Amino acid sequence: MSNIRLFERLTALEDPGRVGGVPYDRQLRDSVARHLERLLNTRAGSVPIDHEYGMPDMSNIAGSFALGTTESLSEAIIRQAARYERRLRNARITVEQEQREVITLRFELRGQLESDRADAPDQAFAMILRVNSAGRIYVEPRTSA
Repeated sequence: MSNIRLFERLTALEDPGRVGGVPYDRQLRDSVARHLERLLNTRAGSVPIDHEYGMPDMSNIAGSFALGTTESLSEAIIRQAARYERRLRNARITVEQEQREVITLRFELRGQLESDRADAPDQAFAMILRVNSAGRIYVEPRTSA
């Protein structure tokens, strides 16, 4: 069960029904997506044990969705994922057009999830990241990568 994070394992001990019957690959994918959402919505400097954990302040991002901003945001996302989410390898990000809202950035993050089991191969991973005008990042895992 080491494919999920420590707090998720502790929660599973208290409430085994939360992970009971969920396939290994789904547990891994969901765990990575939840951790990335937490990581990308944490402001850098707000975690006392590691001041580099988290993203720069994006609360005033609404008026600055210029090309330079999206590139620096993409680089920050990749840098944080590479440093703090070791289960995700070969991460790459692309900027996509958002059709629903004008003041929303949409990225697709792809990579490989490294399996800790010998009998399970690495699996493709893809998720959509939406950044709203307040700087909040929403994560939507894709079921097929």
